[in-house]
Amino acid sequence: MPKINPREKKLVGIVSVVLGVVMVVLTIVAYFILRIQGLLFTWDQVLVLALMIAVFPSAVVEYMDLRWEHGIDKNIPRLLREIAESGRTGLTLVRAIEVSAERDYGPLTAELKQMVAQISWGTSLDEALHSFALRARTKLAKRTADLISEVARTGGDTQEIMEQLNRHVGELQSIERERYTQMRPYAAIIYIAFGVFLFTDIMLVRTFFTQIIQMQNAVLNAAGATSTVFGGLANVNITLLKMILFHAVVIQAVIGGLVAGKMSEGRLGAGLKHVLILLVICFLTFAIFVWSA
Repeated sequence: MPKINPREKKLVGIVSVVLGVVMVVLTIVAYFILRIQGLLFTWDQVLVLALMIAVFPSAVVEYMDLRWEHGIDKNIPRLLREIAESGRTGLTLVRAIEVSAERDYGPLTAELKQMVAQISWGTSLDEALHSFALRARTKLAKRTADLISEVARTGGDTQEIMEQLNRHVGELQSIERERYTQMRPYAAIIYIAFGVFLFTDIMLVRTFFTQIIQMQNAVLNAAGATSTVFGGLANVNITLLKMILFHAVVIQAVIGGLVAGKMSEGRLGAGLKHVLILLVICFLTFAIFVWSA
């Protein structure tokens, strides 16, 4: 996955928001000011489509950035292990890092080469490691850079210290994997709850409200009266009910998606892909089973 700079992420987010706002304004103008008739979608359906379009770029960028960060963290233990092995051959810490930069560590390789280039230009190892941590942006990369910097300052048996550091980083990753494994079921529960709520709405529209209104109309036509046991439903607007249920599902999709991202990945931005998936499921389900009923 390519690296996404924070500035690029912010730019994509701004463009997505602007695009969504433009579509909302155009919807308001078309439906409530110009009152254009015969449009394919209702105003609230267009707003949800605008939300999906606005979320899509940010969701893709956030997903790519998250994959890149995982690639960084995944290769750090291997880097530390090979630096320690290079130390056994008598190489200095700086030279071991330079040799390691020639190997393939996925997205970590480019950052290592840039760090080696900084050192060759006369930058101190501390400053180069600090710059590396800022570019990598992950907590594990920052912690590793700080520990390597401390090793370089204190000296001693570098090879033994790097092996201990490798074990420490491995333990941290094990803890993170365990946390991820424990939290994943909660994200699945959000999808299950969303599916149950969506299924309930479909059943209410297709079996409960529709059939009761049909029964009421049949009784009213047969009796020729305006007051029956179903008289309380005389003014029920099935279209309004569909719209209310649709809005409720959309709200649950947005909130549930963000919560799923926060619980599974540890940050709200990771929930954008869940928001997009749930919104698409919501829109297609209502188009097939509710609006066509």
